[in-house]
Amino acid sequence: MKRITIISANTPNSAPGAENRVSFSTAGAGWVSQQAWQRGFKVWNASQQRASRAVGNDISAKWRDFKVYLTDDMRTGTVLDPLDNGGNAANSGEWSYSQLVTPDGTTGSDSFYLHLLGNHNGGAGSRVSVGLVKSYGESRTTVDADQPNVNTDVYDDPLVNVMDDGTVVDETLTLMADDNDNAPYQTVNYPGDNGNLPKPQVVQDTTIVDGRAVVGGFTARCGLIEVEAKSSIASDVFSVLVELAPGSYRGISADVI
Repeated sequence: MKRITIISANTPNSAPGAENRVSFSTAGAGWVSQQAWQRGFKVWNASQQRASRAVGNDISAKWRDFKVYLTDDMRTGTVLDPLDNGGNAANSGEWSYSQLVTPDGTTGSDSFYLHLLGNHNGGAGSRVSVGLVKSYGESRTTVDADQPNVNTDVYDDPLVNVMDDGTVVDETLTLMADDNDNAPYQTVNYPGDNGNLPKPQVVQDTTIVDGRAVVGGFTARCGLIEVEAKSSIASDVFSVLVELAPGSYRGISADVI
């Protein structure tokens, strides 16, 4: 995104007791959401290639693409449509979100959608949508706790205590072994899991001043942005102008995930 402009003719300026806030949130640009998306894409692609081999030729749709939701809330929530200056919505074509099919938990098949952040929706045999970050964390090997595994007898070792003045060496060894012997990040629930920052991360936040606000650019994974607006006026109306950064992918900036 290059920048976003928000216009509202009704929203009062921020004042004590008045709600006035617009935020823009994404899946974050870190390695967790990247690796989770890549893993989901590989499984989706492999499953379709396997089905193609059974047919003996490629029957893939011309505009086949890997499309996922930002969250499970997005799947059932309001997705904004672009409007022209007269309030007319653009005519749209087909935009079907990707699904996977599994025999897990059923004697037949169970198809489900995919979203980047948050918990799975549904259990084995009745999946509705699967969280890619949660699935990635559940399947990935990780580091052990308390590294290195120090023998507690080291503090009483006679050779170690040759250099000990009082308990200085023992206490220093304790600090060396115990402090930072666990990872500085959550090894079980990765950011974006239902147990660790399950909602999109705020990348721009602003208030309306004199009917207008502008926020700077940011990167949106898969182009997915959650917009949250608060106003003290019920059913307030906001106009949101999204400007894409120019680049080499069909005229816009779009990095490879």
